Amino acid sequence: MAKANQTTIVYENLKERIEQGYYSPAESLPEIDLASEYNVSRNTIKKALLMLENDSYVTIEQNKGAKVRSYSRTEVLEFLELRQELEGFIVRLAVPDFPAEGLKQLEKLLKQMSECRAKSDLLSYSVCNQKFHNIIYDNCPNRTAVDVTVRLKNQMRKYNSKTILIPGRDERSFQEHTAIYHAIKTRDSAEAERCIRQHIANVRRTFEEYYSLLF
Repeated sequence: MAKANQTTIVYENLKERIEQGYYSPAESLPEIDLASEYNVSRNTIKKALLMLENDSYVTIEQNKGAKVRSYSRTEVLEFLELRQELEGFIVRLAVPDFPAEGLKQLEKLLKQMSECRAKSDLLSYSVCNQKFHNIIYDNCPNRTAVDVTVRLKNQMRKYNSKTILIPGRDERSFQEHTAIYHAIKTRDSAEAERCIRQHIANVRRTFEEYYSLLF
């Protein structure tokens, strides 16, 4: 296998692990351990870690090595504030030409989310939640806005998923997504934007209020 391919494979795998919470924020990523695990040279690991640093997934300090990037409470709140603006913009552009198939997918996901709530399966609920937003992204013509939003969300995924654990948040979240769906279905761009901005604002408020319990 070519070295370039090895580096890319290691990079992609480590990025996925970080996004899924396999590693904790600020956890060390020793080159020698990773080289042994992936059966590659330390130089390959070093290159993959540099790629991750460039994409803001890790931080690298001289003589200390690489660590998974951690975000402060302020940084997460700032991210959610930015996400509120971006997602409002995205859904406003997506609504006018939103396809019938996309509406069917959103409706199906809402049904699945309801079933997940009934079973108290919040992990699966979060997966459906992510898919719901991805369908909206897929139908936004401004791909730059979508790319920026997805990249930020991936970096913050470990933080994003925790607010659903707050008692009562799943019910409010379901109501918010239902409102977003109905606004899209009726082709009301302004209402869809208002609903999704309110949804993100509520996530931000929950995170701010329960930060000490979540982390």
